Amino acid sequence: MVLPCYAGPFKGRVDYQVNRALAHSAAGQRRQKFTNKGADGLFGLITSGFFADFELRTNTSQHLVYFYIHAVKCICQGTNAHFVIYLIFTLLLFPDRLGCGGRKTECQQGNADMPVFKSINLICLVMPYLPGLSQYFGRMALAMVTWLCVMLSAMTSPLAQNSVTGMRIGAVTVDESPGLRLVVETRSPLQAQLSLLADPYRLVIDMPDASWQVNGLPQRGDLGIGLASAYRFGLPKPDTGRLVIELNQPAAPVRAFTLPPASGGERFVVDLVNVGDTAFMVAAAALKKSPGATFAAPPADLTTVNSPTKAVSQQMKLPKSKRALQANQSAGASKPDIDSTLVPKRKNRRWVVFIDAGHGGKDPGAIGKSGTKEKAVTLAAARDLAKQLAATGKIQPILARRDDRYLRLRERIRLARRQQADVFVSLHADSAQSGKARGISVFTLSDTASDKEAAALARKENKADLIGGPDLGAEDPDAAGELLRMFQRESMNQSSHLAAAILTQIRDMPGGDRRGHRFAGFAVLKAPDMPSVLVEMGFLSNRDDEKNLRNSDYLRKLNSRLTKAIINYLNAYGPKL
Repeated sequence: MVLPCYAGPFKGRVDYQVNRALAHSAAGQRRQKFTNKGADGLFGLITSGFFADFELRTNTSQHLVYFYIHAVKCICQGTNAHFVIYLIFTLLLFPDRLGCGGRKTECQQGNADMPVFKSINLICLVMPYLPGLSQYFGRMALAMVTWLCVMLSAMTSPLAQNSVTGMRIGAVTVDESPGLRLVVETRSPLQAQLSLLADPYRLVIDMPDASWQVNGLPQRGDLGIGLASAYRFGLPKPDTGRLVIELNQPAAPVRAFTLPPASGGERFVVDLVNVGDTAFMVAAAALKKSPGATFAAPPADLTTVNSPTKAVSQQMKLPKSKRALQANQSAGASKPDIDSTLVPKRKNRRWVVFIDAGHGGKDPGAIGKSGTKEKAVTLAAARDLAKQLAATGKIQPILARRDDRYLRLRERIRLARRQQADVFVSLHADSAQSGKARGISVFTLSDTASDKEAAALARKENKADLIGGPDLGAEDPDAAGELLRMFQRESMNQSSHLAAAILTQIRDMPGGDRRGHRFAGFAVLKAPDMPSVLVEMGFLSNRDDEKNLRNSDYLRKLNSRLTKAIINYLNAYGPKL
């Protein structure tokens, strides 16, 4: 519904207020009932839509007025104008509701949420003189008051409840990686919604009921620092302010939190790091699935809370057009490490697969009946898998270890994230109390184990870190912020697709895929932004499996299946080459 006779500065807000109320009604169901009563003009438009949510008990004009009042109340609900509006209606248009008398129950039921009726009892004294108003004057009064309601509602609506008063940027280090800190200062505490877009890379911050009121700073400008190239602010919807940050690289938010005012307004802080294409896609999917995520104060032990930033100023160069902006990004005023025109389609690049050979060094892992050590089997299998993956010409394999050395589980994750891996594959050889257990198992991460055997295996594998003593310098992934937990849930979903691809390829191997896809809380699989699987290639406690795992031909056959599965997964779900 649009009020065509008004074209002033608040027209967009007026239209929005009316449309928002109309959206919550089933106007089509009862519109004819009202239009048949001769309603016309603004009065007819309002009644035909807003009254659809109320049941008419009579056909009297008084009830039309009764529902009409509720209609206008819908437009103005929650605004600073509602008290004045209720007062006007009380004085002019709602005498029968004030003088309920014997109909007190009906009056309270209809107006329990209109507190002004409880405090103006004296008005009842003048009500007997008002029923004589003509129908024409009544309609004119209704139209005039409606217009006043809509205008007051538009000018004092929640759209003006918050505003961006400043923007700051600076450098920050996150897990030894250089990043960008963005600080948005607002008049009131901000509960923002984050999203990521590609082609080109963009961070989008949607802020409810926010406007742009940064002194001396236009709503569009150039940044030219680190990962960010430009910004712009707009109103995609009347009740939403949107800040878009153009990015040179696939940078995703790894931390988001709020801080109280320092020298400016309330602060909403976002730390971005170039995480690579796959992690960018995981983050984008996770943010899209969690629009209601909340961001609170940072952890007490976060040492980078007070990283220095500088205010974005008008002196920063403004882009003349979208084409000029893209040219600016390509030129790279901040000289980014990666071509800023790069999009998730990886031109002239290969997928990165991180291969983790389980155990190593002073951690031998499981030991077979013939004395075969798990750490030796996993290293031999990892080297052969890397060779086969590289031979495809589409994959760059990276080994966690190339020799017999000890690595903590979290260090393996850090290495993979540092290489911006698209897939994480951890190779192991299982062991069981029963010598009859055999076959290949594929595990992914989960807070709840699929079965007792999987839970016991995860506990055993996670104890590998205890061999090297306590890891005092590592951050516990379980203590990560809301963003990383959100991303990890999405990476777990992607990991399930990778596990399914592997199980499809190993059906003709000894034991086949009968052990299926299983899951538990493996610490080595806790990378928050890449699909990760743990493959138990067989049981060293079973003589047949142990014999196979010591056979190079068997390992080549198994790795051939793993190579096909990884390629199939990346073709379906990975960044496009």
